[in-house]
Amino acid sequence: MVFDSAYFWFVLSIVGAINTLFLSLYFFTFRGANLVNKLLAAFLFLTFIRICKSSSFFLYPEWTKTYLQLALTANFLSGPLHYSYIKQSFKIKTAKNINWKAHLLPPIGLAVIVGVTWPYTSFPALWNIHISTVIVYSWFAYLLASLISVYPVLINKSFDLSKDQNVLNAIIVLCTSIALFLAYIFTSYASYLIVVLCFIAPIYFNIIIIQSILKNKKPEKYASKKISQVTATPILTKLDKLMIEDELFKCPNLSLSLVAEKLNVSVPQLSQILNDNLGISFTSYINHHRVELAKTLLHENKKMSLKQVSELCGYNNQSTFYIAFKKFADTTPAKYRKSKQQETAKE
Repeated sequence: MVFDSAYFWFVLSIVGAINTLFLSLYFFTFRGANLVNKLLAAFLFLTFIRICKSSSFFLYPEWTKTYLQLALTANFLSGPLHYSYIKQSFKIKTAKNINWKAHLLPPIGLAVIVGVTWPYTSFPALWNIHISTVIVYSWFAYLLASLISVYPVLINKSFDLSKDQNVLNAIIVLCTSIALFLAYIFTSYASYLIVVLCFIAPIYFNIIIIQSILKNKKPEKYASKKISQVTATPILTKLDKLMIEDELFKCPNLSLSLVAEKLNVSVPQLSQILNDNLGISFTSYINHHRVELAKTLLHENKKMSLKQVSELCGYNNQSTFYIAFKKFADTTPAKYRKSKQQETAKE
């Protein structure tokens, strides 16, 4: 029996397509109704469309034109969808923050209008030359915007990968998207590479699902080891003293291990106390104190620059300060200062 490589790639792409479709349905229906999971499900569905197009190429090359318009449309929508997913996963809010619908609905409407008015079967030259060029530049622009958005967060490590599954998922999706874009642009074997990438990347999400199922079957690790209020109270009192009196939160390189050492407790114990008794993570706890100080400085020191405020509060750069302030104060530092000045003027 002669081995046919085309059938091998076809089988591989079919397995990848089925796997990706399953993951899309899983994140849309079983993983919760939050926006992050729905955006991830939509992204995976667009990946499913791309794999189907590649599958048709391996077995029936003459069918490719039938699916090419759909695949190109998926590439076009991948940019804004990926950007919206990244923003939601990292919970990035900026002064220029725009609702995710503003990034998705116009491209969807444009794709429908162009697809119906100038279908690929009737206008192949238009799609291959002009529309494809627009798709590439749009895709690249959104990938670049995604990288710019997450760069400050990644550099300053303002999240815990071991605890924030959404952020870890987003990083995997970001890397996969970049690889798909490079495969689409710089190689003559794009269909082969897309199949390989779309076959390998979903394996990660399969592992996540299996871990989630196994985790749900196991009893909570610390369910019978809850730290009593009697034990937690004196530790929290000492912690408050470190933050309020000693202002330890101003330390730019403050870490959970450093605070635990000063309290003479283990890192897991301190982390558990914060989560069980205060319901927040260590990062959120520190950012809360920093933002409260920032509010005071912004209100009482009108001539102090935002950079000076961020440095006095313990932030290494303004981007991290801005993100934290927006999260806890639900406004920007500049707008907060302006509102306080207006309140003072009215008095």
